[in-house]
Amino acid sequence: MIQIFKQIIPADVCTLLIEEGLTRPQLNAGIGEDNLISEGRSTRVAFIGNETVKQYIQQLVEENYKDYTITEAEDLQFATYNVNDFYGAHRDADKNNKRILSVSVQLSKPSEYEGGDLCLYGIEGAFSPVTNEQGTVIIFPSNLLHKVEPVTKGIRYSLVQWYKGYESSN
Repeated sequence: MIQIFKQIIPADVCTLLIEEGLTRPQLNAGIGEDNLISEGRSTRVAFIGNETVKQYIQQLVEENYKDYTITEAEDLQFATYNVNDFYGAHRDADKNNKRILSVSVQLSKPSEYEGGDLCLYGIEGAFSPVTNEQGTVIIFPSNLLHKVEPVTKGIRYSLVQWYKGYESSN
């Protein structure tokens, strides 16, 4: 089940998160546990330790995904997508990481960049873009195929997080 919470995080909080993310060392992002550089991804990331935001997102997850048992919340990952940066079609879950839910938070204003759409693979058998309104939180199963289209103008900032655990029957 995909849940979209439009503009739930205030613009001033998004600005603070961008500022916090930019103060951290930005690493070239790779793929997988070993962060291997790949032709499938071009972006820079940093990890931030904002416990208030982390707890807020976890509350959203727990309130809206009662059929899941969360065993771990990974750290918040701040992502910077410059012109031509993208993340090709992928799933966040694999046989090793036990991820069950993925979260993406749109930090940038849509007017600050072009392209860079987060697209989720739907039942129609095609990718569909998700709203890019600032402060929007998107939660979806980690095994869902998704991608970030190349940014064509400006800079896109986002926050992502993953939850580990398993589906339960409550």
